[in-house]
Amino acid sequence: MYAGVDLAGKEENETGICILDRDVDARTVFKDETIIEFVREASTVAIDAPLTESKKPFRPAERELMKEFGPMLPLNTPGMKKLSERARGIKGKLKDECEVIETYPRAVEKVLEIEKTKSDFESEHEFDAYLCALTAKKYSEGKYERYGKRPESIILPCRS
Repeated sequence: MYAGVDLAGKEENETGICILDRDVDARTVFKDETIIEFVREASTVAIDAPLTESKKPFRPAERELMKEFGPMLPLNTPGMKKLSERARGIKGKLKDECEVIETYPRAVEKVLEIEKTKSDFESEHEFDAYLCALTAKKYSEGKYERYGKRPESIILPCRS
């Protein structure tokens, strides 16, 4: 079982979550506890949020991704700092239960030729969570590309 999380910066905003097993189960949630409870049994969880702190606008992983996929939001803005803090907290609570990786759905969408579309989901957040879950699956299968070096790497599936 694989999980994806399109994390919002604040608990008041919508977070998309998705479990990919025999079926796809995507939902919109708000609270960290709900996210953790939903994804904790997955072998791998891919999160669309920075999992390491950065004082600079971009880590080497973002710089590599931008060369190939275009602009990204800088990490040193207040909103991205809050998002990263929340993501690191969730990762910390899951670290003993599953592997947590960072991904970037906009690049995943470009790399994979996806049959599902945004209209197959209730929201764009759920669609992005699905893309994250696909990345978790490909990562677990060894079919991935790493941008940047651990622990700051961003994982994308191998090209189709």
